[in-house]
Amino acid sequence: MPVPATLWRPGMRITDARMNAKDYQAGIILVSFTNQTSHTEFVPFPEPFPVTPMMSVEIASGSGVTGRFEARPISVNASGFTLFVLVTDSSEGPDTWASQPVHWIAHMPT
Repeated sequence: MPVPATLWRPGMRITDARMNAKDYQAGIILVSFTNQTSHTEFVPFPEPFPVTPMMSVEIASGSGVTGRFEARPISVNASGFTLFVLVTDSSEGPDTWASQPVHWIAHMPT
């Protein structure tokens, strides 16, 4: 997954690598934890970005205990980010996740 995509400039040659280049990366993390109200996990990018990318994450399930949680990326840098999952109503107490999917996407700033 080449990063970043090459912006076209006059005089550039068309190559397979330039035509297939992307300025984003995406993935799925299967998150597991036991008896917690928050959880962090470092996620490396498959290919480092040349600069810190913009990104977002989304819990891919609304069933069971995941409905009470939210997710966000923190400590984002060119090499990866830390996924931060937290319960939105701590009065309910801690929960356990087993391989819950969280999707992420990172892209070059415009």
